[in-house]
Parts: sequence; structure tokens; C-alpha cells
Amino acid sequence: MALSLRLLRYFVAAAELGSTTAAANQLNVSQPSISVAIRELETLFDDPLFTRGAGTRMTLTHFGERKLAEARQLLASASAFATGDVGDEEGGEVQIGVFRTIAPVYLPRALELARERHPSLSVRFVEGDLSQLETWLRKRQIDFALMYDVGLPDDIERECLAELRPYGLVPADSRLAKRKRAVSLRDLAAEPFILIDLPQSRDFLMTPFWQCGLSPNVRYRATSIELVRAMVASGLGVSLLITQSPAATQSPLVVECPIQESTVIQPLVIATPVRAARTRALEWMSACVRDAISESVRGRARRQG
Repeated sequence: MALSLRLLRYFVAAAELGSTTAAANQLNVSQPSISVAIRELETLFDDPLFTRGAGTRMTLTHFGERKLAEARQLLASASAFATGDVGDEEGGEVQIGVFRTIAPVYLPRALELARERHPSLSVRFVEGDLSQLETWLRKRQIDFALMYDVGLPDDIERECLAELRPYGLVPADSRLAKRKRAVSLRDLAAEPFILIDLPQSRDFLMTPFWQCGLSPNVRYRATSIELVRAMVASGLGVSLLITQSPAATQSPLVVECPIQESTVIQPLVIATPVRAARTRALEWMSACVRDAISESVRGRARRQG
């Protein structure tokens, strides 16, 4: 049996969606076509790609995970080869991962730019926490990730797009907001504190307090910035954040205050697997992400100035 790109596409879709039915719907083929393709590949490799157990969710074997990474690379190389001969063709497909707290801030503008510049470019995205994004990069389930660099390993390449500083978020009618100046970490630690409770993020946001020998009074924990902002707006406490709010969701009920102390700086990066195929689709989407972040940083600087 000859290996074909069709078989690889069917296998990748089933692995990503966890279902032959979902893969068939996405590719507009019959469900048996997906099942047959997987059986053909398993016969070719003489090794199972998926575990067969209870339930309908398909789970990759260790061998299947390795072959999935290889299949993505082959499909990316084939896409790059195909688009290399069509002049100004601006199609192709790219799959990106975005840290879930920053997705609302930068992703809509990046997608808008991609639609304007490359109408035929297909962009798929997934949201995740920092640990999930690192795993997806290692398994090459995504082409690149927009995320914070919190101890990324050496086998992940990164391009720094911005260096962000933490800021205090306080209710607009609070005494801290009425002082109209930077707040200290001691000020925030003395108030009921609302903590972003995500892997890696929680410790990073607590580090400035710990460095000053402070222990905030954590009253509530939340996993979304939108919820934290709503709770601060309701007067339930204060918070320390790095991710900025999208312009469309900014509220007059909260105030973002600079921090008096010198604090940690958080790099915002595009992360890619080492030696990953650099397709045109990836380069186009990377440029859109860079420009979206640049616009946001410049806009914030103007507002603060």
C-alpha cells in the first residue's frame, strides 16, 4: 500500500478531533472512509495508532502520538511545496495555540488582520493554559503558540513580542483609585485579594509579593480575567494582573494602577517547536499576531501618556 497525503489528512483530523465522525464532518467525507484510512495506516505500520476502549473518544497510543507529529510535518511540508509554485497565492492552513487569558486581548485583532491580508488563509486556534500549550508544541499539534515565557525549555524557540509589567486592578470608587497614583504591593496585600488561579500563572503573580516578604489575603480565586475584573468592579477585592483588558470590555468601574516597586517583567512570545517547518501560512499569521500586539502596546502607551 502506498502512503498518501489523503491518509495522513484523515489520520490527523481523527486525532485532533478525537472522533472519526467529527473528522468525516470536517473533511466532508464519509465516516467509513476515515476508519478505513486509519486501518490502512495501522496495517502499513504494523502498530496501532489509537487505543480501543470504552466510549467514543479516540485516544492516541504513544506510537500514534509520534506518528501524528510526523504526519503534521509532512502535511506542512507538502503545503509549503504546493504554495511555492503559485505566485501570490495566499491560502494554506495554520493552527495556533493561545494562552487563554490573553486570547481576548490580541486574537480578535490578529484574526481580523489575517482576514484582511490573506482572505484564503485558514486559521484554526485552540486556547489553553501554559502547560497545555507547551505540551501541544512538543507534540506539534499546533504550529505556534502566543503565550507568556514562564520557564520555557530550550527545545522551544521563542520570539519576544513585548515585555509586560504587572499592574494593580482596584475598584474605581476605592481609596486606592482616588489617590490617582501608583499603588504599592503592600497596599494590595492589605486588601481582600482576587487571584488568577491557573497553573504557573498563580505563582508568577504571587512572586512580587513574596519578594517583598508579603502574603496577600487571598479571598477569592478565579480562572478568567473577565471574572476577576467583574469581581473587582463589584468591590469584592483587588488583584494583580499582567494581561491587559480588551478595549471593547474596559469598564469605568475598575482602575488599572501602576506598581510602585520594581517587579518581574513578563515576556509575551511567539513559541514554536525547534526546527519546525516554516510555511508561508505560519509566517503570514505570525506577522498578523506581531502587528496586533504592536498596535495594542502602542495604544496602551498613548492612553497612559
